[in-house]
Amino acid sequence: MLVITRLNNFGVSHPGAVAALGSFDGLHLGHRAIIKKLVARAKKIGHDSVVITFDPHPRQVLSQDRTPCLLTALSEKQEILESLGVGVMAVIKFSPRVATLSPEEFIRSVMVKKLAVSEVICGNDCGFGAGRKGNINTLRELGAKMGFKVSVLSSLKTNGSKVSSSCIRSLISSGKIEQANKMLGRVYFVRGMVVKGLGLGRKLGFPTANIRLSDPQKLLPRDGVYAAGARIGRREYQGMLYIGSRLTVGRSARTIEFNAFGGKYDLSGKKAEIFFHKYIRPGKKYGTVEALIRAIERDKRKIERYFTELRRQK
Repeated sequence: MLVITRLNNFGVSHPGAVAALGSFDGLHLGHRAIIKKLVARAKKIGHDSVVITFDPHPRQVLSQDRTPCLLTALSEKQEILESLGVGVMAVIKFSPRVATLSPEEFIRSVMVKKLAVSEVICGNDCGFGAGRKGNINTLRELGAKMGFKVSVLSSLKTNGSKVSSSCIRSLISSGKIEQANKMLGRVYFVRGMVVKGLGLGRKLGFPTANIRLSDPQKLLPRDGVYAAGARIGRREYQGMLYIGSRLTVGRSARTIEFNAFGGKYDLSGKKAEIFFHKYIRPGKKYGTVEALIRAIERDKRKIERYFTELRRQK
């Protein structure tokens, strides 16, 4: 997949592209439906499929006091789009200047002059231009005026709830990982590096890999215990993950610790991907270390049963 950050000459050498526009944070099931149609349509007419996205996320520029954590870093977005068959990812640097463009100015400048698109595919809740004042009706009017076709897909729902990035963020933040994963159409993950810890888990009989996030803007689920998978170095593991402070042993710093079932240690210095499957319980301060160990043993048994059942379902 081609990644472009300067759009100036693309439309000259690649006229007639089919494009989809949006932040596409999470690349959830709704986004994937748009991407599927985008790729199929571009293939049918023999032109490029182009996903137009922004970096940084528009809200990080417009609402710095209410900036959302991200479901997908730009590098992750690139990998997922490539796996879905997209030919080109066009990254627009979102700035205060870009934010002031009216809907017509944005479409004329980006879609028509720079990309020379023949068709735009989007969801029915599409918004663009200053204040997101542009909507589907605006896009259709501009398409008729400037010479491109507009195709619109309806929003998707799961269990009666609209699939959206904001809904998924809320689910992840509240520990409803399984519901979030259904909307994503994949298992939510974060990336980081295994760093050397204090060895407290090993002393308890449960050695852990301590994870430092690669992207501090990435959304981390609520504190607690999780059934989790991990890809560390070249190996994949199943295990249990804890996010939070070490309440029982008096350590207040927030940590991310993964205990790999049957894993080898030390994993320090290796890149890690952590996959969140199921929220088990919140963190708790126990009266004794022995009580903490018994709780961890119960967590492990519960998580082992969960993964056993997951394998049976496959």
